[in-house]
Amino acid sequence: MIVKTFSNNQLHVNTYFMIEDGKCLIIDPGSNAQGILKVVEDENLKVLGIVLTHAHFDHFLACNELNRKLDVPLYIHPNGVELLYDPMKNVSGRFRIYQPLVLHPDVLVSTINEETTEIEGFKVRIFHIPGHSPDGISLYFAREGVVFTGDALFKLSIGRTDFYGGNQEELVQNIKEKLLTLPKDTIVYPGHGPATTIEYELAYNIYIK
Repeated sequence: MIVKTFSNNQLHVNTYFMIEDGKCLIIDPGSNAQGILKVVEDENLKVLGIVLTHAHFDHFLACNELNRKLDVPLYIHPNGVELLYDPMKNVSGRFRIYQPLVLHPDVLVSTINEETTEIEGFKVRIFHIPGHSPDGISLYFAREGVVFTGDALFKLSIGRTDFYGGNQEELVQNIKEKLLTLPKDTIVYPGHGPATTIEYELAYNIYIK
């Protein structure tokens, strides 16, 4: 399996492509829909679905265009569904420089949770990590030794907790119990910024000491 990172968007969201045998899941499509579609075209990918680590607007800015154009479902934790249609809860309504964002009603939304074991044939383990957002999830691919943490865990930091449903104590507890117990060589792909490893964060991340 190949992990491809695309961060060419205005809010520096890491959009990830999980690729196997030409089939693909897109994780957290930021604002640059045309750039994401170019990757799909250049790599000749068959996109099977789009997955959100959480429903803050910067992570699904491209969904209205992508999901409808690619005709694929949008996967999200059940606690995030209401955020897709509420600009104040998905944070887009808090910033005057951005248009309030709601998901188009034609986009098919499917829910995933900790009982989910695969998404469109991709075997995955899902951890519900609320605290940054009530619907926050991390996607762990054990065979590949990678975890996509959204805005829960970053290199040397953690997600902010001053948005709707945020709770720092809850976030730290979930990170410690569900992420830091993964194998130390697990590669961490966060929602923003560079990749890291569980071992590195255990050693140096002061927010989870």
